[in-house]
Amino acid sequence: MIHLAVAIAFLPYNTLVVAAGVAAVGCAAGVIGTFGVLRKRALVGDAAAHATLVGVAFALLLTGQRDLAVLLVGGLLSAMVAIVLLVLIRKFTRTRDDAATAIVLSVSFGLGITLISGMVSRGIPGSGGLERFLLGHTASLTANDALLLGIVSVVGILCIVVGLKEATMVAFDPGFAAAAGWPAATIDLVLIALIAVMVVVGLPAAGAVLVTALVVIPPAVARQWTDRLIPMLVIAGSVGLLSALAGVVLSSLAVQVPTGPVVVLVATALLILSILVAPCRGILWRTRAVSGLSAVSLVETEVRAATPRVMERKP
Repeated sequence: MIHLAVAIAFLPYNTLVVAAGVAAVGCAAGVIGTFGVLRKRALVGDAAAHATLVGVAFALLLTGQRDLAVLLVGGLLSAMVAIVLLVLIRKFTRTRDDAATAIVLSVSFGLGITLISGMVSRGIPGSGGLERFLLGHTASLTANDALLLGIVSVVGILCIVVGLKEATMVAFDPGFAAAAGWPAATIDLVLIALIAVMVVVGLPAAGAVLVTALVVIPPAVARQWTDRLIPMLVIAGSVGLLSALAGVVLSSLAVQVPTGPVVVLVATALLILSILVAPCRGILWRTRAVSGLSAVSLVETEVRAATPRVMERKP
């Protein structure tokens, strides 16, 4: 951690701007993504992420502006449309959840790639480089862009803090929340909307293909270390923040390596480490615990086997 802080201190200004924006997104994505993982809505975020390309393309076509805020608003609208379509398919057809998610994901992603490729091939002004939204384009982030990402991330975390009690109840027992008179469906929709917002905000950091990892992997890491919600939120946010900073530093040291994939790889490394060594749930921990129980059982068996012999020797 100290070496990472030292490395960050010597980064150029532009890289520091990227680090600030990506770190804010990583932290907020970990916190908000926790509720998506608990509600088993990870694939919903993936479908929303792949649908953002359609909104980005239409935003540029309709406005003619290449401003990041405009493109992200377009991506958010298309992500919300994809979520609505997903709900409608589940409700009015006999299609299963996984099939409905696959349909929305693949169709929206194909449409987005077609639009962007067509715009680039026809030389539409401002369309050059839109394909970078596939894997992220942190190198082009400005200070204003990083500030925008930071503000949205902070607002997202504040929404979770303010509605933590309601979000917790809906995440763990939506039936009881509805029976208690809470608007469980509305709260659930708000959580889904926050996940969609973080997916869209994460586009510059990881791109449409990998942005879901920012929302899923940090909560998965946190789940290995704790059973309590508050510590899980803190750990998930910390993992997202650390992964983002480490990814920016590593990608800045390597030439022609995009930041988004490196951030995801760092988070994946933390997940593998947690799966191996996390207390109670880690593979090594459980193996050691099983070995200890086996040793104790063996000793108890030997003692029980020897006890009758001792009793038989007594007059």
